Parts: sequence; structure tokens; C-alpha cells
Amino acid sequence: MWCRTARVAAALAFLAAGVQLLPAGEAHVSLVPWKVLAPDDVVDAPLVLFWVPASPEDLRRSPLLTSDELTLYSSRCVAMRVVRVDDRARLARLDVGDEIPIAILTTREGALVGEVEGESGRLPVTEVEELVREELDRRAAEADALLDRARERAEANEVGAAIDLYERVWGERCTCPRQGKDARRALKKLGKK
Repeated sequence: MWCRTARVAAALAFLAAGVQLLPAGEAHVSLVPWKVLAPDDVVDAPLVLFWVPASPEDLRRSPLLTSDELTLYSSRCVAMRVVRVDDRARLARLDVGDEIPIAILTTREGALVGEVEGESGRLPVTEVEELVREELDRRAAEADALLDRARERAEANEVGAAIDLYERVWGERCTCPRQGKDARRALKKLGKK
């Protein structure tokens, strides 16, 4: 019980300290839900942003901790994971060399989407945000194209093909929430879901 109370107190102290560090008039701090990975942890998410900080100090002070955009992207099923420098197996799988800090975006299957390398020992948060944004935008455009094809199939009375396409979009609802809602509505009209 005391452990839970201590965690709550620590979180409140962190938030209070963060609010005091903000410029006048700003009372909002986004805390990106980074999770430090243990070597045997498995990550199951459509997209995974791995961050390998250069040092413990980098992990405590990086703007990656308070990025509004990254916080928003985490709500769209982008898992935010910190890889420790002693996790040799994971670093090898991610093909991380000596150049850290680094951020690497992968798919659920482990395919590389892109990476951002540090400059002068710092990881440019705007480039990391852009990397994730571009992949989410690409997925949204792909889902929009699938919705268009599904509508065409439905209008051509090819209901089975339309349902298959709508279900593919529905399957991506976490990374593409607007398109997922459209697919769900269409599936209901076609008697599914």
C-alpha cells in the first residue's frame, strides 16, 4: 500500500515541478507514456517508436518526454518504448550501432519504417514527431483509398468485396480512427458488425 502511495506522491511532485518550469500562462504538461523495456519484453502495437537515449541524463531531460504530438500519437496505438543501452539483443534486432541517441519507428512485425539519429548528442524532437506523423498520414491516406474502393464495390453490388475492404479499414481503426468509424458505419449498413 505504501508503495502505491509513494508512486502517486512522486507523480504529483513531478507534475508540480513540471508546471513550475513552464513559461507564464502555460499550465499544461504533456507526458509521453514512455515505457522502459526489459530485455525480454514483447511489444504488440501497430507501430512502435523505440528510443535509445544517450545517457540517463538524456532520459531525464529530453524534450521527447513532454512532446504534445508524441502524446497524441500514443493515443493512436503508437507504442513508446525506451531501449536500454545494455539490451544488446534488442539493439542488434533494431540494427543500432554506436550512434546514439536514436529513435526508430517499426511496424508490429518489426519492419523498419524510419529512424532519426541524434545530432551532437541530442535527438531532434521535431524530426521524431515528423517521422511518426508521416507514417500515420500515410496509413490514413491508404485507409481513405480503401474506403473509396469499398464504396465503389458496394455501389456495384459487390457486397462481399466491399465488406472485405471495410473490414481491412476497421482493422486499422486505432491508427486511423476517423476511417475506422466510417468503415464501421458502412459495415452496419451492409448488415455486419
